[in-house]
Amino acid sequence: MAVSVVVVGDALLDVLAIPSEPILPGADVRAAVSVAPGGQGANLAVRLARRGVAVELACALGEDAAGRLLRETLAVDGIRLRPLVADATGAVIVLVDDDGERTMLSRRVPLAGQLPAAPSEPADWLVVSGYLLFEADADAAAAALRDWAPRRMLVGCAVPDASLDAWRRAARALEPDVVVLNREEADRTPSLFDDRLVVTEAGSASAAIGAARAAAVTPAGPPAIDTTGAGDAFAAAFLAELLDAWPPDEDALRRALEAGTASGAAATRVTGAQGRIPGERSAMVEP
Repeated sequence: MAVSVVVVGDALLDVLAIPSEPILPGADVRAAVSVAPGGQGANLAVRLARRGVAVELACALGEDAAGRLLRETLAVDGIRLRPLVADATGAVIVLVDDDGERTMLSRRVPLAGQLPAAPSEPADWLVVSGYLLFEADADAAAAALRDWAPRRMLVGCAVPDASLDAWRRAARALEPDVVVLNREEADRTPSLFDDRLVVTEAGSASAAIGAARAAAVTPAGPPAIDTTGAGDAFAAAFLAELLDAWPPDEDALRRALEAGTASGAAATRVTGAQGRIPGERSAMVEP
């Protein structure tokens, strides 16, 4: 099956901890602890694949137990891997509070310096994890990635103040057609993508076409259990709706926003960044 989307980003082992009582320094706090696949790049690839999209993921995996686990889980969802070199597979500790909000402690593996000149197969879309743009030489890597696909999406992430200017430069170098940000990220990058379609995961605004900012409003529903990966679920569902409708008219954009908000909200009601949500397909089967 021809690849429709190439994703560049990390695949990590998530260690999820949900305390059952307040965290106190020096204390032994009871918690529900689980280990599961994660990483923004892998999350995006998995959510796309479960919507029937043919995906290749460029990520760094080590030859360790974590790397073997991640390879196996990605294969279950039919994702074609472009593995890059890693001495050890990356990992993140996710602490979830009573409101479902999470704090992450991450060890990420650098990707920018070892990206190949092109994906193994041509693709219609390139999706880039915002975490890639923190790395050294991210400007050059982002510029080179423009040749990977005719259309590009950048998915945002939490950017510390000290890294904001460098992140902005690399984001400009990528020249994305679509940028997906949460409300805080959008507020911190005013006018950065005025000539692009910018989609905000939460907020309120009219959806427009072209050089526009569209906003999705999270629907009411059960309270969040775990918000890890919810933005990635939003971005994947949004893009999946637009693969055959680019550039989108108003109806197509509305459908994409509705799909994204529904998927993002559903992802907050399952545990883990890649927990299966209603409507997602089982593993893809090669014809």
